[in-house]
Amino acid sequence: MSEELRVTQEPPLSLPAFHSLLIALLTVLPATLTPAVGRAGAAERPVVESVRHISAAEYTRVTVTLSAEAAHRLFTVPADPARNLPGRIVIDFSPARRSPQTPLSLPIQDGLLKQVRTGQFSATTVRVVLDIEQIDDYKAFALESPYRLIIDVKGKVQHQPQPPQPVSRPLSAPPPEQFTTPRYRIMLDPGHGGKDPGALGEKGVAEKDVVLAISQRLGRKLAEREQVEVLFTRTTDVFVPLEERIARANAAKADLFVSIHANASNNSELQGVETYYLNNTNDRATIRLASLENGLRPRGGDREDGRAGLSFLLSDLIQSGKEEESIALAHHLQEAVVLRAKQRYPAIHSLGVKKGPFYVLVGAHMPCVLVETAFITHPVEGKYLGSLEYQDALAEGLFLGIAHFLRTGLMAKSL
Repeated sequence: MSEELRVTQEPPLSLPAFHSLLIALLTVLPATLTPAVGRAGAAERPVVESVRHISAAEYTRVTVTLSAEAAHRLFTVPADPARNLPGRIVIDFSPARRSPQTPLSLPIQDGLLKQVRTGQFSATTVRVVLDIEQIDDYKAFALESPYRLIIDVKGKVQHQPQPPQPVSRPLSAPPPEQFTTPRYRIMLDPGHGGKDPGALGEKGVAEKDVVLAISQRLGRKLAEREQVEVLFTRTTDVFVPLEERIARANAAKADLFVSIHANASNNSELQGVETYYLNNTNDRATIRLASLENGLRPRGGDREDGRAGLSFLLSDLIQSGKEEESIALAHHLQEAVVLRAKQRYPAIHSLGVKKGPFYVLVGAHMPCVLVETAFITHPVEGKYLGSLEYQDALAEGLFLGIAHFLRTGLMAKSL
């Protein structure tokens, strides 16, 4: 028998000796394994990566971004004047851990919120606290890819009355020059941008560039031919998160929000114009498009499953107060864009007005729509979309649709 295979026969352990050895192992192993298990568990927990806010006079949106979805519990704590403590909105994420880069305190001081505080409340719980100055209402909802919790607060800011200032003006001075104030404020939203190119067409034409060009042409037409103030979510090739786009419109108290996009499909034969307002749907093609525009990553590698990663919007997020106006705006835009586009491209198809769960429209305080101007992936329509003449025709159609809505929609409401 070789030395490599030789086994030395040892006398068997007595029962008392075996019992002592087993107790020793049970005592040592947990102490050895627990730190490693704890470290692994911490590494796997979702991370609270950032806290941001956008503020206006009567509106603030706070966005908490995490590395992955985490369960959360939201509750409110009333103010305690005796202890000089403000009212609070509290969100506990668990299991989760706080990133060292996430600020412990984010000052806001906008009359609605004092600040947002973030801390590791326990080994497995991250607590985010919104210290309240004065609010009337709030709403919270989650978006995906990346996972973030949005908290919208609204209220009337209490301003201290200022004593009237004496005005001295010579009796012979002419009256001040009168200026015409724009009656409406319109926020145009060129989709995608920066690190997010959107859909890609032939020869690398990017959706983000085409829709920015159309939006800028539309903005000039509105400013020159209508009594409106035109705002943009972006004017250059920069990335703007979806939740910040409608927040900017809310903060600016915009009267309309129009998000401009170009469609795409694996089926290169699909073409046409379609316009969406915010609502849930069971239509697979719409869900697939919403997944694309919402930037959702498909799960399980199934890129054909339009529902992958897309949660239906909660019923209280649907624009119950503005949905009727949003539908009317969508119809005006759809009709006008198709009519003008046909003059350049007679084969254009009208795919109609539809409803869909688009994140960029969630939380809007005004009529809002998303327009898919053309299929950038269609061999003919995509080429038209890259031409300046066709971009101008689409911008003209969008202008006419908005102008008609202002005359028959918002104006009628304001009479």
